Order: sequence, then structure tokens, then C-alpha cells
Amino acid sequence: MRTPRPFSVTLLALTVLSLSALNLIRFGAAIAQWDALAEFAPRPGPLYIMLTGLAWAALGFPLYVSLWLDRQAGYRAALPAGLAYSAYYWLDRLLLQERPAQSNWPFALGVTVTVLCLATFVAFHPKSRNFSRRESHDR
Repeated sequence: MRTPRPFSVTLLALTVLSLSALNLIRFGAAIAQWDALAEFAPRPGPLYIMLTGLAWAALGFPLYVSLWLDRQAGYRAALPAGLAYSAYYWLDRLLLQERPAQSNWPFALGVTVTVLCLATFVAFHPKSRNFSRRESHDR
């Protein structure tokens, strides 16, 4: 009998699913509103919005599935993916936005730290180290 997935893994998987869905919406919205974005959006423009939305959705959905199905690859990829997405978010916010929102940066920083702590916990969870032994026993 399989042991239930830890709550932290479920929480991280749902966070990854949410971010992936938002990026898929970003991709679709960039295509649907291409003309408006080309006219009103500052640099780098709609192509950047479309490509980053597609890239993060394409990377996020497999990570979600891997975490949800309790695969070792999900445990291994959780922390690098969290670090990469956090770096992308903050670089985009600080370097590409013309006027970064000043009022909500403490909240954004708190969410970033919380998600990275969760990803770190999942990546180093004892269950991830015992995965191969448990998987061979399940067969």
C-alpha cells in the first residue's frame, strides 16, 4: 500500500499547478491581445510575454505531474525550479518593468521566501531519499 503524499508536497504541487496555469493564461492572452500589447506594452513587448508564458507553462506542468504522482524527478526538480522561477520573477520585476510596484514588494518577497522554503523542504524531505527503495518494494 502506498503511503500518502506529505501535505507539503501536495501544497507545492498545487502552487506549481497554479503558476503553470497562470503562465498558460499569460501565453494565450498575449496571443489574443497581440495588437494592444504591441501598441501599449513597454519593452520587451508581446513576444517576450508570449514566450515566457509558454516556457513556464511547459516547464511547470510536467513538474506538477511529477510531484502529484510522487516521482523522484519531482523531488529533485522542486528546488532548482523554484530558484529559477524566483530569479525570473525578480529580474523581470526589477529590470524590465518601467516602474516596478513599490508598495507590494514586501508581500512579493514574503511569497518568494515561503515558496522557496517549501520547495527546499520538499527537495530534502526524507521521502525523496528513500524513493528508489520504496518504488522497488511497490513492484
